[in-house]
Amino acid sequence: MKKEARIQAEKMFLKAGGKITNREIAEATKVNALTIGRWKRENDWEAKLKGEEEQPKEMGGVVRKKAARDKAIKLYLDADGNITNKDLAKRVGVSPATISKWKLLDNWIEKIEPEEEGIEEIEQPETDLDMGELASPEQIIRLNRRIDSLLERDYLTASEVAALAEAKSDLLAAVEIYLSIVREVGDIREQE
Repeated sequence: MKKEARIQAEKMFLKAGGKITNREIAEATKVNALTIGRWKRENDWEAKLKGEEEQPKEMGGVVRKKAARDKAIKLYLDADGNITNKDLAKRVGVSPATISKWKLLDNWIEKIEPEEEGIEEIEQPETDLDMGELASPEQIIRLNRRIDSLLERDYLTASEVAALAEAKSDLLAAVEIYLSIVREVGDIREQE
């Protein structure tokens, strides 16, 4: 019931071009005027009103949705992917679920270039490295510290998470190599 009243109230506000009072909407929807004011703030009806006024009306919601989608991806890319669906949705006047759907359909994550800072340091080592050098305790500690410093950040892009996962895998492989070298050296010493 409240949900229907909320939708009806918003439609009334938008249809009236914002030139209707909370009390008038409240009387029509049988809801308290303070509730209308709260809904107006929570769903940012003013922004929706401005967004609809700026969009061409010829094709109805299709043109507006396309413009909102384009604006959302631009904001997402400008923020290097470090923006929530809720914030994006609020800025372009759609629901967070719509943003999530667009991200999935348009593969937004792949459009983000990985940050140069830190990622290059933990990518796979060059092929001319000696496996013994790769598996040295100092190298393992250095790789782990680099990975940990990135993990201490407040957020990571999807490509950074993938690079970290790969680096952790490489680190575990290096530890296994190091341990096998230690075992072999131990076996050799026992045989002597």
